[in-house]
Amino acid sequence: MKKIKFIVAGVILIVSGLLFSPWVTESFAKQRAINAFNDQWKNVQDGCGFNCKDCGVKTSEKTLLGRKVVIEYACGLLPSDSPEYHKKKELFVSFLGTVH
Repeated sequence: MKKIKFIVAGVILIVSGLLFSPWVTESFAKQRAINAFNDQWKNVQDGCGFNCKDCGVKTSEKTLLGRKVVIEYACGLLPSDSPEYHKKKELFVSFLGTVH
C-alpha cells in the first residue's frame, strides 16, 4: 500500500511540474521565440525580421505547459517604418523548449 501511495505521489509531482513548467522562464521563452522566428526567415530574400522601430517581443505570458509570446516584426521593403506596416504574431514556447 505504501508503494502505491509513493508512486501516485511521484506521478502527481511530475505532472504538476509539467503543467506549471517553472524552468520556462520569461527570458528563455523570449530568446527561443526570436531564434525560431529568425531561423524560419534565415535564407529568404526580403523576408521578415526585427530590424524596425519598436519591433521584437511585446509580451510574454505564463500558460499551462509553457509560455505565450507575442512578437512584432516587419516584412519586405516598407514605405515607412511605422507601426501600421508592422505585423504581430503569437508563438507558444512549450515546456520542452519547442516553439509553435
